[in-house]
Amino acid sequence: MSRIPVCQICIDSLTPAEGQSCAICGEAIDFIAPEQDSRCGPCRRLPPRFDFALSYSGYDGTLRALVHLLKYERLRPVAGILGAKLADSIAERKLEGREPVLVIPMPLYRSKQRQRGFNQSELIARSALRQLPDSRFELHGGNLARVRPTASQTGLTRHQRRENVRGAFRVMQPDRLRGRSVMIVDDVYTTGTTLNECARVVRAAGAKQVVVATVARVYRPSAEMVFRGVLPQEENAAAVSTAVAG
Repeated sequence: MSRIPVCQICIDSLTPAEGQSCAICGEAIDFIAPEQDSRCGPCRRLPPRFDFALSYSGYDGTLRALVHLLKYERLRPVAGILGAKLADSIAERKLEGREPVLVIPMPLYRSKQRQRGFNQSELIARSALRQLPDSRFELHGGNLARVRPTASQTGLTRHQRRENVRGAFRVMQPDRLRGRSVMIVDDVYTTGTTLNECARVVRAAGAKQVVVATVARVYRPSAEMVFRGVLPQEENAAAVSTAVAG
């Protein structure tokens, strides 16, 4: 732990996200009545190719710093901390059934992996599996491959993001996925476009269930308010009051 430039108090302060969330993608929802659909609007209009997504917490503060230390500063011991948080989220979800679950880390393109020296998603997945008491999770790296490089998704429209990753992934041994439950692991859920494309490819190869698991998640601004316990309409009212007073 001494090699990590984050104090133990900050690490101990990490807490899982709380609040109402979409049953599919995990995005925050302001309010869900018992009789209402527990999916967010986008998932109702166009359901993703995965069955559901789980994340430990929002991509900010100490959690964001830890992800950056692993990805960009190449401090591999951080993967142990992030893997522990991911393991907590997986255990909390209590996946149904007892059959083995194939855990597939989000692949990097070969030149990116050579440059970085490792795949951060694989390190996190390995760490999480070591800390999960459930032995039915099996690491299954290498079968899902990123067969071409992709541009950064930052600044792209939804359509451009989908086109950017279309055809970028391939299952190398479909017979090993057929009829199996699969969990795709990544460090951060941003827009979900890349994870959704991976889920599409894995499902096309015959997987019967596809789950997405990430350590962190980027929430919409209104969603961040929900997880802070402040509803958007309350913040808007406070902003109006401040403007009038000022």
